[in-house]
Amino acid sequence: MNPAVVTFLSCLLVLCVRGQSDNRSESCKCSNGFIGRIIPKHIRAGPFIHEPSVFCSRTEITLITTANMEKCVNPQSPLGKLILNNNQKKKAAVSATTTSGQTNTVSSSSLKTTSKL
Repeated sequence: MNPAVVTFLSCLLVLCVRGQSDNRSESCKCSNGFIGRIIPKHIRAGPFIHEPSVFCSRTEITLITTANMEKCVNPQSPLGKLILNNNQKKKAAVSATTTSGQTNTVSSSSLKTTSKL
């Protein structure tokens, strides 16, 4: 390889490594704390479950209130555990239905594709 290319790539690598944050908790949505309780009629949207990722190592649950504010629910609280359990049940039900439904969808879409040609 050309020495100039190697030097350029080395500099680029150093800049990328330097730009990464050592403290990844700053990227978490719920770094300011959790709500204690919430009245169900004050929830406008959600709950939204954010799984651990490269940006945040924690599972986070957020809600949008009627005041258009994003609030965080502690995943270890009774409400948080209820939300996570309901989400797991929905995923299990969807995966069971999708598995049987995908076969029909794939075959019918392939028929549609060939009929359009």
